[in-house]
Amino acid sequence: MSLISSNDLPAATPAEVLIEVSGVSKSYGGVKALIDCDFSCKRGEVHALLGENGAGKSTLVKILCGVVKPDSGMIRFKGQEAQIHSPVDASHKGIVAVFQELSLIPDLSVAENVYLGHEPLTKWGLIDFRQMNEKTEQLLQNLGLHIPCDSLVRDLSLSERQLLEIAKALSRDPEIIILDEATSALGQQEVELLFSIIKRLTAQGMTAIFISHRMDELAKIADRATVFRDARYITTFDWGTVSNEQIVNWIAGRTVKETYPEKKHVHTDDIALEVVNLSSDRNFQHINLQLKKGEIVGIAGLQGHGQSQFLQALFGACPITSGEVRVAGDTIVLSGPKSAIDAGIALVPEDRKNEGLLLTRSVKENLTLMTLGHRQSMGIIRADMEGTEVQRLIQLLNIKTPHPDLEVGGLSGGNQQKVVIGKAVMTEAAVLLLADPTRGIDIGTKAEIYQLMRNLADDGISLLFYSTELPELVGVCDRVAVFKQGRISAMLHGSSITEHHIINAALGISQEVNP
Repeated sequence: MSLISSNDLPAATPAEVLIEVSGVSKSYGGVKALIDCDFSCKRGEVHALLGENGAGKSTLVKILCGVVKPDSGMIRFKGQEAQIHSPVDASHKGIVAVFQELSLIPDLSVAENVYLGHEPLTKWGLIDFRQMNEKTEQLLQNLGLHIPCDSLVRDLSLSERQLLEIAKALSRDPEIIILDEATSALGQQEVELLFSIIKRLTAQGMTAIFISHRMDELAKIADRATVFRDARYITTFDWGTVSNEQIVNWIAGRTVKETYPEKKHVHTDDIALEVVNLSSDRNFQHINLQLKKGEIVGIAGLQGHGQSQFLQALFGACPITSGEVRVAGDTIVLSGPKSAIDAGIALVPEDRKNEGLLLTRSVKENLTLMTLGHRQSMGIIRADMEGTEVQRLIQLLNIKTPHPDLEVGGLSGGNQQKVVIGKAVMTEAAVLLLADPTRGIDIGTKAEIYQLMRNLADDGISLLFYSTELPELVGVCDRVAVFKQGRISAMLHGSSITEHHIINAALGISQEVNP
């Protein structure tokens, strides 16, 4: 397949084009993040940006939002050359973005976050909190979001925070809203709600630029799409005019099939992890589960039914009110994450930027963060031991970084996720807890993570794998525990692991096997 030149960018009449990018490039040192990029977007459309992690999508978005200044090229807004030097410039032009990494302040209320930076004021120049709460309540009501405006953000679930981030952007009445993996933390119901909001607003003339790796979602929402690969523009097309296979080929530059590694029968009765009648207040109740050595057990269910809290509790980060946790037959007391790690349990959290990484520290420092005590003598870290282990993990996980001392924040999202996984693997834990580890990751990197999971299982490590994507639970897991209202409603195995059966169990329609 040959590249399609920028001259082949589908033309739109000047009246239709709302924003246009011509010949834009951006480099970070010797790394080219965007090369001679062209892009145009029409008023009232949903325009998808496609590409693997590191393809240039996020760099283009940051340029449009004024977060990053391009090295060369031109931006036109409504037919006029536009200088966007800061997020304030972008906001004044009606361009706002919602990034996968949330920007909310946990200790402020919902209303304070929504109107942060453009609060309504009294005639004396003070913040009018009453008006702010009323406007927030009206905004959330209009959007169909049921989030109390006086709640602290820290008390909201990840999906509620993601929806609040979108409401915060819409409070500025944008002409262009950019959604960068905005559905990655949302369940099916929340995604449908978001799509209904987008369709309603684009029908009124707002434009949405939508970044997602989920092809099924894009088929429901996108009007047109632009593909980037290796920091270059590849092509633009009307959605529905080409096959998914062709789209994936454009994205990857090669033929890629989203295949899953072969499942292997677990031939041992050795129990790596046993949970007996475990409860945590209102989060989950009376969970009974056994995880064999070398087994991958999926955790499924509708968003907010206790799955995330269950993994957090097993890592000592969520209080356990009753029940027992046993590792290799020994009952353990989970007083905090350190006690979990000492017992051989490690967690890959679902929010990698806030819970999994120190973005301003190096790849090496992040990989070794949980295991520094293992590589020190008399309080001094053994650099030789540390360097060897880091290089081994970089090779094992195929982390694409020029050197281990690069700030982890400079990596693509997929490589950042590999670092989070590598940090947990480096603990040499017998049990790995994976909380939605492929969230916001491109197709190629997903396949690498699936294969890594199977390789770890083959080496005798046991995995609890929570995912919001049903196909990967079906494709990867040996068994699947389905949660409903904080309890396991079904335990699926073998041929019973299907999307249909998972959905039925999550809704309480059927129960394949009583756990």
